[in-house]
Amino acid sequence: MVELIESGLPAPTAEMIADRANVSLRTVFRHFDEMENLYLEIAAIVFDRVKPYLESPIRNRNWPDVLDEIVDRRATFFEEIAPYKTAIDVYRHRSNALAAQHRRISTMSRDMLTATLPKEVVADSIRFELYVLLLSVESWQRLRDQQGLSPLDARETLRQAIYAVAAGGPSPS
Repeated sequence: MVELIESGLPAPTAEMIADRANVSLRTVFRHFDEMENLYLEIAAIVFDRVKPYLESPIRNRNWPDVLDEIVDRRATFFEEIAPYKTAIDVYRHRSNALAAQHRRISTMSRDMLTATLPKEVVADSIRFELYVLLLSVESWQRLRDQQGLSPLDARETLRQAIYAVAAGGPSPS
């Protein structure tokens, strides 16, 4: 299934998986009771692959220079998980377990920003929510998939958007 997803098939069927693995359909379902379990296994693989990005401390703590490291790290991370995220999204809306996994990763991403950004930035709730939005995997997917940007152009677009938010003053009331 991993190979099929990496080759651009976000929703491979059990038949396709069996064929690719050179096993019978029965063997696929002997190991995985239903397709949801296969997707949960993919989610676990993705989580293991991204764990180093999530656990590695940010080296630069100077404001706003820390934003460069955050954008670079997330762009690399998002690009690596893109095919898996697309595959999981296909099935996520039919699976409470996958939806919970997605919320868990979103919460971790938000918590990382809370821990990394200066307290006064986090305290500005509107600006902080803009950072959370811009630095989300969904923003990356939009830049890459819907807007057709290259990884470098998507990275630079995020960088400029983040710095525009950092440079802005308080929102008018």
